[in-house]
Amino acid sequence: MTTATDTIQAVVFDWDGTLMDSKSALLASYHQATTEVLGEAFPVREADIDEIVQLRAKESFTIISKGDPELYAQIAAAFQRAYAANAQTTQPFPGTMEMLEALRAAGVKIGIATSKARARMDLEGERTGINALVDFAITGDDVTHAKPHPEAVSSSIAGLGADPKRTLYVGDGPNDVIAGRDAGAITVGVTFGFHPAEMRDERPDHVIETPAALVALARP
Repeated sequence: MTTATDTIQAVVFDWDGTLMDSKSALLASYHQATTEVLGEAFPVREADIDEIVQLRAKESFTIISKGDPELYAQIAAAFQRAYAANAQTTQPFPGTMEMLEALRAAGVKIGIATSKARARMDLEGERTGINALVDFAITGDDVTHAKPHPEAVSSSIAGLGADPKRTLYVGDGPNDVIAGRDAGAITVGVTFGFHPAEMRDERPDHVIETPAALVALARP
């Protein structure tokens, strides 16, 4: 039987592929930026796509520019321009807003631990209303180490004032499961995101098929 001392205090979320259906916008922005700066689109192979969409922008731009600082700056600027337009097409996964509202109504704190840049997260968070439902957010701009390092997840849990053992960390990829586990949180993988097979390979504590299923985990 669940008691007041072991109920879930907080739920921390990854962003892309977990709350936001943004893969098409991300890929379009990478393709537009690399075509503009390099003359050809990247990434196009599935292996490259899977790698790039899990990284912070600073890591992905470093890979694409092959460490050339001038190219890095050009790609970063072109990507930001492209994403500012493409982000207008992104939407939360069906049922996400209802799930967040139900968690807040139940007194559960809501956090974010994402590799996405804060400016790009806010483009979507403010437009969709997600930001108004979030108590604390850590982005790729706020940490030294990107996921799968647990820094972002641990920092978000600490910012919420929650106990890691009473926190769910929810993500769609293997990096999320590793980061959440190493932060001491209860890990939850979503099957509707970008990396369902790879996520399952890391054996999260729970796997859910819909956002609504998360409410039952947080408040059984």
